[in-house]
This record gives sequence, C-alpha cells and structure tokens, in this order.
Amino acid sequence: MDFATLATTFTPAPLTVTAAKGTALGAFAWAFLATVSLLISAWIGSITTPGKRITAVLLAFSSGLLISLLAYDLLAVAYETAGLPVALGGFFLGLLLFVLCNRLVEYGGVMRRRSSEHGGLKDHAQRDPATSTSMALVIGALIDGIPEAASIGISLLENRLVSLSVIISVAITNIPEGLASGAGLKRAGLPLPRILLMWGGVVLVCSFTSLGAFLCLDESGPAVQGTLISLAGGGVLAMTLQTVIPEAFEETHDMVSLLGGAGFAAAFAMSHLAPH
Repeated sequence: MDFATLATTFTPAPLTVTAAKGTALGAFAWAFLATVSLLISAWIGSITTPGKRITAVLLAFSSGLLISLLAYDLLAVAYETAGLPVALGGFFLGLLLFVLCNRLVEYGGVMRRRSSEHGGLKDHAQRDPATSTSMALVIGALIDGIPEAASIGISLLENRLVSLSVIISVAITNIPEGLASGAGLKRAGLPLPRILLMWGGVVLVCSFTSLGAFLCLDESGPAVQGTLISLAGGGVLAMTLQTVIPEAFEETHDMVSLLGGAGFAAAFAMSHLAPH
C-alpha cells in the first residue's frame, strides 16, 4: 500500500458546515447558560455550607459526562473534520497545555486539591489569604472552563442548536467547583459582592471563549478546525483526570465507578437521542 492510499484511509472527507449551523450569538448565549451554574453555585456556597459528600457525588457523575463529551462531541468531530493524525495531534497538545497551565498555578504557591475543604486550593505560601486564594481560584476556573466553553462553540458549527449533552456536562461539572469555591472564598474573608463579581467575570470569559471558538473555526480550514476541536478535547480529559476524578474518589471511593458510568451513559444517550 503506497503513502497516498494510506493517507486516504486515515483521512475522511472534510466536514461540511451547512446552513443549519448555529450563530455567533448562539455560541455566546449557550456558553453563558452552561457556565452561569458556576456563578449560581458559588453564591449558594458562600451563604451555606455544602456537604463534601454531595460535592463528590456531583464530581463523580460529571466525570462520566465529560468523558462522553470528549469522545462523542469533540474527538469524533475532529476525526471527521481533519483525519486521525490531526485529531490525535491536537488531542495530545491539549493535554500538554492543560498540564503546563496547571503547573504554573502550583508554581505560584497554590495546589489545586481538596476543593471541598480549601475552596479548590491549598495555599502553601503564607501571604494574604484573600488575595492569593481568589486569584488562584480564578486561574483554576479558567483552566477548567476554557476547553469546556470552546466545546460549546465548536458543537454549533454542525447544528443550529447546541448538543444537550454538552450543555448538561458543562453545567453539572461547574456546580461542585462553584459550591466549594464560594465557601472557601467566604472563609478567606472576601465579601459576597466581590465573590460574585469574580465568578461573573469567569462566566463572561468562558462565554467569549465559546464565541471566539465559533468564529475562528467557522472561517478556518479543516486542519485548523480539527486541531482546535481535538485540543479542547485534550484539555477536557486532562481536567477530568487531574481534578475531577481524584476529588470524587476521596469521598465516594468505589462508587465513583458507578456514578461516573451513570454520567457517561446519560451523556451517551442524550447525544444519540436528543434532536439537533
């Protein structure tokens, strides 16, 4: 088999974006709808004391949602768009970028662990706790939220309406982080208006990320589309493996498999049964 035949085997026809695709306004609005759960849950966490068990159950369920999201709504589309080499290349690039960004957060003196106890971070440097914690939480939320938000804008390239599984996956994943971070920032002494302003900014950044992903991919060629789509998938998987599953396991133990499996099954069913 010659090289040309081999390349044809692994590179399907480019994905054709039809008139049924979504709009730029839709990309922003759907991302806002999905990520506003972070702001709402942060408000709830700042005025109540969320139980660690509840947070862990939500994390475990959302881990399955996210794995299904990356498999069926990101990598599959990247492969159909640009072929296997581009899809895998962008995927590993997304993994690497997430790990590097996470290391930068840790290098700055904070460790993103045990969100239910430390608001998403464990401060290793004895500086102003309100300042260091709030800034690190913003960075951490953006690291998690950007690939998720990008996946929303990406899903609108094929359909007028965003995939229901994408919206629910992102929204549910944001709830435990928002609950824990709101409680942690309140304990750090931040006033409620500042907490809401900070997380409202995160929601807006994620919404504009979705808008940017839609606009950039809409005007780009198949290779760029496939790379950015799979890059978002790599970021989602890295976030799931490094932050979501470990924290869920600490409280749910063996149940994390059943809860994660239930989340995966729910997202799989929605992605195949929901109308587009």
